[in-house]
Amino acid sequence: MAIPSWADEKISNDLPLLRSQGEGQYLEYKEIFPKNTSDLAKEIAAFATSNQGTILIGVSDSGDLVGINGADNQEERDNLLKRLEGICRGTVKPAITPVAKFAVENDLIVLVINVPHGRQPVYYSNNIPYIRHLTAARPAEPHEVLELISEYVNSQNIGKSENVTDVRSGFYSSLARVVGEALIYAEQSNDRMINPWLDRWRSEFGYAAAELRELSVLDIAIEDNIVEELKEVACSLDEVATMRLTLGCGAELTRLIEQAKERLNALKQSRIDSIPLSDDSIEQVKDISIVTGRKLNDLVSRSHNLIETGKIEELQAEASNFGQTLLKIAQYNINALGDGVKEELTSIGRRLHLVETMRLYMDGGISMQAILDSISESNDLLCKLIEKVQSYESK
Repeated sequence: MAIPSWADEKISNDLPLLRSQGEGQYLEYKEIFPKNTSDLAKEIAAFATSNQGTILIGVSDSGDLVGINGADNQEERDNLLKRLEGICRGTVKPAITPVAKFAVENDLIVLVINVPHGRQPVYYSNNIPYIRHLTAARPAEPHEVLELISEYVNSQNIGKSENVTDVRSGFYSSLARVVGEALIYAEQSNDRMINPWLDRWRSEFGYAAAELRELSVLDIAIEDNIVEELKEVACSLDEVATMRLTLGCGAELTRLIEQAKERLNALKQSRIDSIPLSDDSIEQVKDISIVTGRKLNDLVSRSHNLIETGKIEELQAEASNFGQTLLKIAQYNINALGDGVKEELTSIGRRLHLVETMRLYMDGGISMQAILDSISESNDLLCKLIEKVQSYESK
């Protein structure tokens, strides 16, 4: 069956697989586009707070293909996208911009909404904070909101001068964060070449490009003659994010990814790596590593109970989030923590971050054990690394 020009060919081909996965931490089904905007807004807010996620509209809770009535009409498709835009800019606060595409399977049309993990710590629908918990969005508890905000503040302060009025320090701290987050996904692209992971990291590239362009118009960028570098990297990221995916496009996509990665690394090496972290920032990195290690150790102790209660996706999501935290701080110049610490932290973080992409198969528990082993071994390595850092400091 030919895919209409207005539908995404890659997602259309992946749709049967997405439907077969079942709802979970990263996937939500909606049989129809909700008449009550808050029904969709809370799902979007929950994904934006917790993790990237995909919403399929036109698929029943059981994963059966239903389709959207009238979506074969251009006017109706435009209407659906306008309603979605209104929800994301009006009902959801802060505003969030998802990637929305239409897919076709057996002549039935599905709206596929990829929601990015937001840049802000918490997202609200009708003034209620939401988080994603397994197969549903739920209101966040007050202590959860406080924890999310605390983690966000700590991560934002890394690399900033003790003088909060230092505009240049704030600029380069923001630049380091954006470049670092983009590099995390650029270096994992080969491991995330199938959906839903593919569309998610491509949307991350799009957000990073937008942030780089925002930084490029600031006075510091002009004074430090960095404008063109920022625009060049943003252009490379956008090329990857907006490339139309078709069968046989793999080689071109890989070329664009490598080009973006090369430019990201060049920007990082010339403008970021040479800036030493303050003593306070080094302490923040160390504290984040220690706290993450404690959380990971607790997750390992709960892992068998999570599996027994059918919460394997929750286990994977938590482990992956810890990995992303480690990868973010490993992007900074943390050589002061000891020789090889940066490389070891990167290796552990990458392994944990990719846990979310590990699939379960009907193989007698082999694939489930592989997930457990990866998390447990990462925990052991992180414990040893933290001991190494603490031993290095005591010398």
